[in-house]
Amino acid sequence: MSPLLTGVVAYVLITAALSIPFMFRARSEFRQQGKWSPLTAAFSGLIMHGHFLATIALAWLDRGSLFASNMISLAIGGGLFLGGAYVIFLGRYAYGSQKRVYGLLEDELIQHGIYKRTRNPQYVGYSGMFLGAAIAAGSGLALFSALAFIAIIHVFITWVEEPHIRRTFGDTFDQYARKVGRYW
Repeated sequence: MSPLLTGVVAYVLITAALSIPFMFRARSEFRQQGKWSPLTAAFSGLIMHGHFLATIALAWLDRGSLFASNMISLAIGGGLFLGGAYVIFLGRYAYGSQKRVYGLLEDELIQHGIYKRTRNPQYVGYSGMFLGAAIAAGSGLALFSALAFIAIIHVFITWVEEPHIRRTFGDTFDQYARKVGRYW
């Protein structure tokens, strides 16, 4: 394994480990002040976007470790990647404010646009992008990184975000959750 690949793997493992104290901090801030501090929001962006860049780097540096890329894997992976990016765009567009993306503004329960189909379009989109990159490149390490992201995000949604949204919006959220799936 090259030093660069070793460094990227280490970064993925570190961000995965840091997601645990981050979840405790995010949960605590949601409970105490109903939103995140700017520092927590910045840390969230650093973890999410850093993991994205690391997964892309893993896909490139570890390409072909799982299987040799071919037209089929490129088409499937590319479709997942581009579809995921589009779902993220639709989610952020429906939010109307970047402050909502990072837990700094909690004034309404978004139920329009892509939120009619999924309660978590950003996470669905990132998952699609991560899996798409891994499949397109045939990378085992990128696939591991994508699956780790999906597992961590599921815990984050169920342990941090949904309890906060339920406290904030009550029955409105419960009715919405009965109509719209967590992921799709």
